[in-house]
Amino acid sequence: MPQNSSSPARLVVSDLAAQRGGRLIFRGLSFAADPGDAITVTGPNGSGKSTLLRILAGLAQPKTGTVIRTPCENSAMRFAGHKDGLKGGLTVEENLAFWAAIYATPANDVKRAIDSFELSNVQNMPVDLLSAGWRRRVGLGRLALGNAPIWILDEPYTALDAENTNRIDGIFSNHLAGGGIIILATHQDPGFLASQNIVMNTYEVSAQEVVW
Repeated sequence: MPQNSSSPARLVVSDLAAQRGGRLIFRGLSFAADPGDAITVTGPNGSGKSTLLRILAGLAQPKTGTVIRTPCENSAMRFAGHKDGLKGGLTVEENLAFWAAIYATPANDVKRAIDSFELSNVQNMPVDLLSAGWRRRVGLGRLALGNAPIWILDEPYTALDAENTNRIDGIFSNHLAGGGIIILATHQDPGFLASQNIVMNTYEVSAQEVVW
């Protein structure tokens, strides 16, 4: 898998529409994200937040519209969904090593992920023995594997206490400061400035500039 090119990160969405089970859940969505942008996605359950993120990550197809990511390589993007993507019988370190192999990133990125997300106390424990909060941190640890500029996150704060929410917010802020892009669905205000909020409603969506 190729590593990221030197092109500045950008994501452009044009006239996007999606359906689920034959029902149109949103339409007419257009927005752009440039280096350093954080875009929050909010709205009631069933309004299409997760569907939108999966489309942005290339895991689902829209009914109409386009998504253009720069760089276009899969290695330029990381997706963290509701499911943590972990193998319960493997240790924390083994899980991260598995994902490092999938992403074709250097082996020493595993240590960087463990250090960044402060996982050293549990790195040799099977994931099945971890609490929900620890599992969430391990799952998010995949973000530190490689240097993908675009992070697409579905409810990343789930199961995290206040201390770890602040820790994750610090990691997110550093990513943005380095020219990265974050698009996240969330039910709570993030601990950093969002450049735009996409409000999902049934059949329609609107985008508005916000300051948290």
